[in-house]
Amino acid sequence: MITEQQQKWMRRTTELFMRFGIKSITMDDVARELGISKKTLYQFVENKNDLVMRVIEQHIEEEKEQCVSLAGVAENAIDELFIVMEANTQQMQQMKSNIVYDLQKYHRDAWEKLQEFIQGFLYGIVRRNLERGIRENIYRPDMDVDIIAKLHIGLSLLLFDESLFPQLTYKKEILFKEYLTHYLYGIVSERGLQVLKAKLS
Repeated sequence: MITEQQQKWMRRTTELFMRFGIKSITMDDVARELGISKKTLYQFVENKNDLVMRVIEQHIEEEKEQCVSLAGVAENAIDELFIVMEANTQQMQQMKSNIVYDLQKYHRDAWEKLQEFIQGFLYGIVRRNLERGIRENIYRPDMDVDIIAKLHIGLSLLLFDESLFPQLTYKKEILFKEYLTHYLYGIVSERGLQVLKAKLS
C-alpha cells in the first residue's frame, strides 16, 4: 500500500516528467527533486522503468477520479467537455510533447498500461458523454457512437505529435480548444448548436 508521502513523491515526479520529458530525467534528478537519497528512492522503486510505471498508475487513478467527479457537476454533455478541458488546461500548458514519444520508445510497459486506460476507461467516458448528449437532444441521434468515440480518442492523441504540432509553434491549450470545437460542431444537433454557440460566446 502506497503511503501519503510516497503519493507526494509520485506527484512531484510527475511534475518533473511533465516539465522536462521522461528520457532526460535521471534517477539522480528525481532523488534531488524529492530531497531524498538515491538509496531511499531505490527502497521505493526497483529502477526507472518501475518509477515510470508507478507514476502512470497514479496518474490513471487520479484521472479516473477527476473524470467521474467532473461529469457529475456538468449541466449537460457539452458543459461536461468544457469543464474537462478547463480542468486540464494548466496541466497541458506544462506538458512536454515528447512524453508520449518517450513512453512509446523507452517504457513500453507503461505505455501499454496507458493505452489500456485510454481504450478502456476513457473510451467509456467519451461514449457515455455521447449517449448523454443524445438523451439531452443536444447531440445528433443518427451517429455511430462507437465509431465517433474511437475517432475522438484517436484524434486527441495526434495533438501530442511533435511532427504535426511542434510545441514551439502551437500552444497546447489553444490546440485542444480548436480540436474540441471542431469535434463538437460535428456532433451537435440543431438545439445543441445553440447551446454550443452560447458556450463559445
